[in-house]
Formats: sequence, C-alpha cells, structure tokens
Amino acid sequence: MGQAVDQARQERDLTRVALAADIDKLERRIRHELDWKARLRRDGPQIVAIAGAVVVVAVGVLVLRAKFGSKGRNAADEAEATPSFDELARQVRELRAELHGKKGGGDEGRPLWQKLAVRGATAGAAAGASMMARRMAQRAGAEPEKAAAG
Repeated sequence: MGQAVDQARQERDLTRVALAADIDKLERRIRHELDWKARLRRDGPQIVAIAGAVVVVAVGVLVLRAKFGSKGRNAADEAEATPSFDELARQVRELRAELHGKKGGGDEGRPLWQKLAVRGATAGAAAGASMMARRMAQRAGAEPEKAAAG
C-alpha cells in the first residue's frame, strides 16, 4: 500500500512539473503575441501595403470627384448632359496625357496635398513591394531546406 501511495505522489509531481512547463510555454507565446515591436517587424510590410492601398484609393476618389463631380447640377441637368462615347474617349485621353505629364508639365497646377499624397503612395507601394519580394525570396530559400529535411 505504501508503494502505491509513493507512486501516486510521484505521478502527481510529474503532472505538476508538466503543467508548469505548459504554463511557461503558454506564457511565452502570449508575451510573443502581445509584443508590439515584434508584431510590427513581422507584419510591417502588410501594414505598409494596406496603408498604401488606402491612400491610393482615397486620392483616386478625391481626384475623380474633383474632375467629374456634379457641383450644382440636378437630376434633369445630368440626364441631358450625358456624355457621348467620343466625349468620354477624349476625356480619357486627356486624363492619360495629364497623368503621364504630357499636358501642362506634369505636377504643375496641382495642389500640394495631391502631390504629397501621390508621392507618399508611390513610396509606400515601393517599400511594400520590396519587402514582399524579400519575404518571397526568404520563403523560396526555406522551401528547399524543408524538402531536404523531410
């Protein structure tokens, strides 16, 4: 009977040690997930890419509203002023020329906030793309190692 009690105590002690190790492991994982610096290092490129996309969409909406916005028009005027296919094609050509800098020297005549927004979006997109390329290269380098190990 004494031997069974000792064995039960030993099993309980081993269980206690195993639970303590599991708790320590869980605590490390929680600390790792809540570490904002590590999360920023890990998820930084995604954050930059999302922010760049949001800036591009916002600038695009503002530019399109400024270009094609219906200021002071009512529904009857809009129905009468429906552009023809030729007018739309001409406007698209003008927009392309303006975007490519062929008309009016490029950035001249644009407000400062538009210039800054476009340059910020371009820089953000370039940074996000280079970071994603680095990640892809790292993953591509890690795949042959996994295949050799497996």
